[in-house]
Amino acid sequence: ILASTYTNTTATVINGDVGFTTGPASTPTGTHTNYGSVAPYATAGTDQGIALSALNSQSCTFTFAAGAIDLATDTTHGPIGIYTPGVYCTSGATSVGTSGITLNGSGTYIFRVNGALTTVANSVVTLTGGASACDVFWTPTSATTLGADSTFSGTDIDASGITVGNTVRWIGRALAFGGTVTTDTDTVTAPSCSAPPTPAPTPTPTPVTPPLIDVKKMPSPLSLPTGPGLVTYTYTV
Repeated sequence: ILASTYTNTTATVINGDVGFTTGPASTPTGTHTNYGSVAPYATAGTDQGIALSALNSQSCTFTFAAGAIDLATDTTHGPIGIYTPGVYCTSGATSVGTSGITLNGSGTYIFRVNGALTTVANSVVTLTGGASACDVFWTPTSATTLGADSTFSGTDIDASGITVGNTVRWIGRALAFGGTVTTDTDTVTAPSCSAPPTPAPTPTPTPVTPPLIDVKKMPSPLSLPTGPGLVTYTYTV
């Protein structure tokens, strides 16, 4: 969790870093390597801005019709409630309805929401087919509200504020540097994400230099060797 103001008045479990300027009345339980306004809080705020800019610069692979969109009932993008890796762009408020959505397949999912993001009570964002919370990103331009008893996945970057309803289960990150994050008897767990391996450099082939042959020392009749890396020359005397 990252926020200028973090509000929590009941028992909440946060497994991951918690950064804020103004802290909660009730300290969340769980495991926190970093907690409060000390380093790397300021750096995390800068990183949030860089990440948001990078995500919003990605080209849309699917753009919904103008207006409010329920991701759980939309059929224009493909099979109802099922999404494959891609960049999904909306021009209005976006919600995850009662029947929930399934993110199916290994790859990156970006939901660029030009408006508020809402999930209704008891809705579920399900990951299948190799989809990982590490690769799911939400970038609404207005506030995020997660309904009570819902299950959510991915990183939500929303400086307008993030409100997590009662007893929400969230695998991901709530990043609202400059805004407020509110939790209420929730369980938020940062996913364990490893950096992609660095590809091995392509070896540079070593040029093969053909051996020099002294034709004056060759037997008569002249017979030159042939084979890989050797060049055959014809001499006229």
